[in-house]
Amino acid sequence: MTDGPSASIADATVLGQPLPASVRERFIEAGGVRFRFLQGGATSGFPILLLHGWPTWAEVWIPVAWVLGARHPWIAPDLPCQGQSSSLPGKARTLTAYRKAIAAFIDALGLPRFAVVGNSMGGTLAIMAALDRPERVSKVVVLDAAGLTPKLPGRTARMYLPFLLPCFIRAPGPKSVRKLLTKAVFHDPRFADDAWVNAIVAAWKARDRRKGFMATGFALRRSDASVAADLGRIHVPTLVLSGRHDVQFPWQSAEEAATRIQGSRFAAIEDAGHFPMVEKPRETAQRISEFIDSSG
Repeated sequence: MTDGPSASIADATVLGQPLPASVRERFIEAGGVRFRFLQGGATSGFPILLLHGWPTWAEVWIPVAWVLGARHPWIAPDLPCQGQSSSLPGKARTLTAYRKAIAAFIDALGLPRFAVVGNSMGGTLAIMAALDRPERVSKVVVLDAAGLTPKLPGRTARMYLPFLLPCFIRAPGPKSVRKLLTKAVFHDPRFADDAWVNAIVAAWKARDRRKGFMATGFALRRSDASVAADLGRIHVPTLVLSGRHDVQFPWQSAEEAATRIQGSRFAAIEDAGHFPMVEKPRETAQRISEFIDSSG
């Protein structure tokens, strides 16, 4: 497998594209949410739970899971209100509500022990899972995680406001989606291709789903979306990864956060932005695999 937008397995990172034959789609009810999740990989070894960021879907993990699955079974849910999972119950779209839903999902799966990997908002939820289920989470990996600073960086908020504010009136079109992907998500603009643009346009088209996306996006500015004050309470081996060119959450802040997690490791993925598992899947998978399989 090669890193780059032409990698064949990368075609399945977009919602609606055919899944590889080795990947299974499942549904489960937990915490008032009908979770859709993908699973695959080995039949032995402890499982890896993969949590995507806002507002994407489980498929973004497939290029990385392709490698991790050689030694471990893996599970990748669509987060509530995203992908093909149902919305959170009630009106709350806070990180606290997501946190409770993910805890319920973990309990429903009945996994006695597992590693958790999360990107962006999924990174926040991965840390929350380690805090909430310390006896079951064996290792944590976060990629370009949100919530590592006390507040959402103002620069990040300003990147998204020009995209989000018009969504109160109308669904975003291809032009605004492509601009957001090239400005805030991908380092290599070739990844902001028609498949990604069309998938996001389709995901934001339905008014109710769009309202959920927007509520979640604005919730990332709330105090409960930060785990900065809790980093010292993490007592499981943790790897903090960051795309060197992530403009949302710069690698320097991720490295600083790693110093507050006892015994953690930090590494930057070169030539990658906010989604290193999409732009640099081979290197990202190798780093995750080496860490999860290490004795430390």
